[in-house]
Amino acid sequence: MRRSLLLLSMALMSLAAMAGDFLLPLEGRQQYAILISARGMEISGVCIILSDNDGHKGTVVNEFGVHALDFTLSPDRKKLKLHNVVGPANKWLVKRMLKRDLKVLLSAQDTGEYKGKRVVVMEDDGTLTLENRKYQLKYSLKALNDDDHETAQ
Repeated sequence: MRRSLLLLSMALMSLAAMAGDFLLPLEGRQQYAILISARGMEISGVCIILSDNDGHKGTVVNEFGVHALDFTLSPDRKKLKLHNVVGPANKWLVKRMLKRDLKVLLSAQDTGEYKGKRVVVMEDDGTLTLENRKYQLKYSLKALNDDDHETAQ
């Protein structure tokens, strides 16, 4: 009996350690300012993520209200699927790169290098940044507060 309780407690502790804290908390409805930089060009907008028991559902919209893409992220943040990608980005290579970059950005538990191609940095102002060194892309997410919405209106 003691042996099984000891094994069970060790298994639970290892699961808790594996779960860890994510750099980007996703609870309820979250809104982030998003900036994607690629070789001298920048696209900015809003990323809205809604979390429930089934996982996380998100959308990215630019400043003019043009819908860029939708995505779903599993509750454990290990699987990400892209949906409704805007026409120019609806190419297999672009979608593959976006999927992998967003997955790393949204599931990062620590700053630093990921497989030598991507670097995640948490800046002092709370901005979470991912740099894809292979394709010279940079993604930045910064939480939007309710105060930001009131001053903008």
